[in-house]
Amino acid sequence: MTVKFYIPDGHLEKFALRVFERAGFKVSISERGYNPQIDDEEIVMKRIRPQDFPFVLSLDKGDLAITGSDIIQEFRLQYPENGEKIQELLDLEMGQTRLCVAISEEILPGVKSIEDFKKSMKGRKAVVATEYPNISRDYLKKNGIDAIIRKPAGKTEAWLVPPIPEADMIIETTETGRTLKENGCRVIDTIMDTSSFLIANSDSLKDKDKKRKINEVVQLFGGALKGQGKVNVYMNVLNPKDLDKVLSVLRSHVERPTINNLEGGGYDIFVVIDEKELKYLLPELKRKGASSIVVSDTRMIIE
Repeated sequence: MTVKFYIPDGHLEKFALRVFERAGFKVSISERGYNPQIDDEEIVMKRIRPQDFPFVLSLDKGDLAITGSDIIQEFRLQYPENGEKIQELLDLEMGQTRLCVAISEEILPGVKSIEDFKKSMKGRKAVVATEYPNISRDYLKKNGIDAIIRKPAGKTEAWLVPPIPEADMIIETTETGRTLKENGCRVIDTIMDTSSFLIANSDSLKDKDKKRKINEVVQLFGGALKGQGKVNVYMNVLNPKDLDKVLSVLRSHVERPTINNLEGGGYDIFVVIDEKELKYLLPELKRKGASSIVVSDTRMIIE
């Protein structure tokens, strides 16, 4: 039994590889290769564009994939009969973007909202460029905008560049909005916030062996995500009289610290906290009587 796992190329690739690494997997991938190698005999990998993942999983070509929530929604609008074939297993909380509506500031200087845009069209059909034609069609219909929708072969924002833009509007994903702004585009609405998800072919979850392996991946990925931004803190409290003072500091950060007796007297304490809290916590612990404080990275938290 093997599980076929699609991983994305493009901007999501580095995020996906980071999750694999934190979950304990070693993935080797060449710049131009399509079959990454992983140190798990029960997993085979394929690298293609994430826009295709829901479609190929729905055709039973694979079992797992990492793709964006915008891509999942676009797929379900385009192939409603296959929507149940895809199951979201885990929000990976990475590669967050916004699916935005933008216009050219130079061509439509007074347009600052979708209602302004609708008025600016004066009853004519708008030309809208987007990689998400089905989401866009649904959005435009809800806003009462009649449009011709085109999926560009190249960069979407290029269709708004003056002097004679090819489109009146683009609907495009952006992380920071910087690229849009540098090309003279103004964001006038946000359709959805997006994130990357681990998804599965629902039929694969009906296979006993594949389900076991898929659940293992979900557990490891989930543990790696919970461990992000967390650190392990170890300390000694050699004077028993200082224990309550140290615990009073710790309990504002954790509910139940681990406490063990030290041979010869005193205590050994272990906690997991947010890394950003260290700069406040460590000096106070030292003042209250903690010593030999050690901090290390939290790789995973599996509950």
